[in-house]
Amino acid sequence: MAVLEQTVTVVPHEGPPRPLRGWAWALAVASAIGIVSGTITIIDKIALLKEPAAGSFCDVSAQVGCTPVLLAPQSSVLGPPNALLGIVMFAVLGTSGLVAATGGRMSPGYRQAMVGLSVFFALFLSWYMYQVAFVIGSLCPFCTVCAGAVLVTVLATTRLAADPAGSRFQRLLASAGRGSTDVVVVVGWGVLIAAMLFAGIWIL
Repeated sequence: MAVLEQTVTVVPHEGPPRPLRGWAWALAVASAIGIVSGTITIIDKIALLKEPAAGSFCDVSAQVGCTPVLLAPQSSVLGPPNALLGIVMFAVLGTSGLVAATGGRMSPGYRQAMVGLSVFFALFLSWYMYQVAFVIGSLCPFCTVCAGAVLVTVLATTRLAADPAGSRFQRLLASAGRGSTDVVVVVGWGVLIAAMLFAGIWIL
């Protein structure tokens, strides 16, 4: 009886290229920072609801402090605290970042969905920062940290979803990445939020 020997070549599962892994880690780290900041915010809000007169530990001045922000209706505009919703979104984005960073693969549709989630998150937070600047009139440091983390997730998910051979949307993202247009947009977005906060809280 002839014995047939078959050689099987095993190709290691390497996951995304090294540059994309850097963006995956950026997504994971930014999300972790957002989760920590959101958790502190929720704990602080619970303490304020129990004893509003005590004030928040992060109250620095009339312009910088968490108490006016956390007790404002805008901080729970959808019912649950905004920080709780943020933690959920950060958890989804951060998990996706860890999967990609450790060599896992995500479908193109899922990666595009992550872009949509991060952009929605950033738009919602931009509205919230507008309320903080021009309605509430006090800057919450932890909310500002979350805003920065969200903008990083927008850039990271954009880079992870980009594919010059993918769908039209992915090709568009890839083109933006080659020219660093996505970086310019996200940095400009952050500058706009910062200018809005400065104008609303310290000038107007």
